Amino acid sequence: MLENELRSGFDEVEFPVKIRRDRLSLYPNFEIGSHWHDDVEFLIILLGTMVCCINGESVTLREGEGIFINSRQVHDLRSEQRTECEFVLVRFHPVLLCATKDIENRFVLPVIENSSYPFQILRPDKVWERSVIDAVLRVYYMRHETTLELGAQGQFFVLWEQLFLHLGRAPAKVREASPQLTQLKNMISFISENYHGHITLDDIRMAGNVGKTSCCQIFQKYLNQTPITYLTMFRLRKGAEMLAKTDMPIVDISYEVGFSGASYFAEAFKKHVGEMPSEFRKKHRRSEERK
Repeated sequence: MLENELRSGFDEVEFPVKIRRDRLSLYPNFEIGSHWHDDVEFLIILLGTMVCCINGESVTLREGEGIFINSRQVHDLRSEQRTECEFVLVRFHPVLLCATKDIENRFVLPVIENSSYPFQILRPDKVWERSVIDAVLRVYYMRHETTLELGAQGQFFVLWEQLFLHLGRAPAKVREASPQLTQLKNMISFISENYHGHITLDDIRMAGNVGKTSCCQIFQKYLNQTPITYLTMFRLRKGAEMLAKTDMPIVDISYEVGFSGASYFAEAFKKHVGEMPSEFRKKHRRSEERK
């Protein structure tokens, strides 16, 4: 059964769909850290190269290519060389496709519940994959139109038909669900809900119902980092968002995202991002002015 509630507050529109053009240089260390959500996600690379890691499997996406990331998959996006990558992101909850229960059962669930397809690379030289890329870009270019909700909904059905025909019609291959991925999702969710407060390794491992050693091994296996490093980077990403989108004083931001003080926040930001918070804020403001 799909979720009955849709989340709101997505970027530029009230329609519960995330639509944006973005650049990795606007994120700490050129990386959007590991996360997961019920939504399905589409990324199209406009410039540069991106490495996308899904459930521990890394794929490289180049200009003109894209990727479909299925619902509830742990994934991160990054530039390993810390070079610019510009991309379009469209993300929506599958319930938007469920006009009736019959449509949900026949056409939506066979895709999002097929564990054999956590993701699908989209390449422009394959006809059906190109049609998905084009539909995603059409949604992006219509984002300011007054008929966005109608137009986007139409494109979602266009791209979903292709996904269903190629990923959903064949019976799902038998693949045993990984308990470690479930544990990782629980620990990531705990961090995302509690990052602003005091968190220890013991708190994180308890959220996944695992021991400390297993906790560290799971994070290393799927995210290639320790739980505490993930926590620190998560806090820095939240801090970077606030630096870019608000005029809140840096000292207030540091406490808001879980650091014990502005100096510690600045030290960690400089170490992982390569510049001071004030420099990051100025760079982002200049970038926004050029748009």
